[in-house]
Amino acid sequence: MFKRILVPLDGSELAERALPLAQSIAQSSNATIHLVQVVSRLPEAEAGRSGDSILAAELERDAARQLVEGRITRGKEYVGSVAAQLENAGIEVTTAMLEGGAAENIVNYTREHGIDLVVMSTHGFGGLKRFFLGSVTDRVIRSCEVPVLVVPCS
Repeated sequence: MFKRILVPLDGSELAERALPLAQSIAQSSNATIHLVQVVSRLPEAEAGRSGDSILAAELERDAARQLVEGRITRGKEYVGSVAAQLENAGIEVTTAMLEGGAAENIVNYTREHGIDLVVMSTHGFGGLKRFFLGSVTDRVIRSCEVPVLVVPCS
């Protein structure tokens, strides 16, 4: 039934709650799991806007780029370790590190890689907190062209 399952990860235990369900589905349908982590470029994009001096702006941008590169390095290690656990359980795994907006990258990845199912968790925010913070899960559900299986936070 499902051949390619996407599980977005952000390094949190909450995001990892989607893994057992995705693993079970993958094992029962002989599917490949795609583990994706998206790293925000916000620190880099915001750097250098203070308008102090050209040198200060360059130093700020360099520090922000190093921050993003560090996140990418740690993300690759993290996703690699999760992939190894799934591979040890006999599941084929593909990994990807993406940069930019989480929801947009997740939706684009599903299109580009022929994903059949997205399995992800949600924080379960409601009301004003959800309005102000937004919800990656909500945006994925509304934009994705494939089924999205949501694992609740509790």
